[in-house]
Amino acid sequence: MGNTSGAKYKHMMYNVSRASQKSGKKLEKAIARYVDLMKKEEKAGTETKWIYKTRLKANARLKRYGVTQAMLDAALAKKWVSK
Repeated sequence: MGNTSGAKYKHMMYNVSRASQKSGKKLEKAIARYVDLMKKEEKAGTETKWIYKTRLKANARLKRYGVTQAMLDAALAKKWVSK
């Protein structure tokens, strides 16, 4: 019949800070993913089907987080990626 002692959450007794921060660097990581994608496209020389589908997802993520084109250009210039 399960735990009848009433202690349903034993983990609460051991580690108080079990839940970690979930949204600390989402914006930075989204921009970094886009920059890495541009590097892969430049290295491949052409736009593959994988790059096309991944760019759609990356653009949707950037739009959701409100990343501007100026922010992307600055990140691309910092990583020496031709646009």
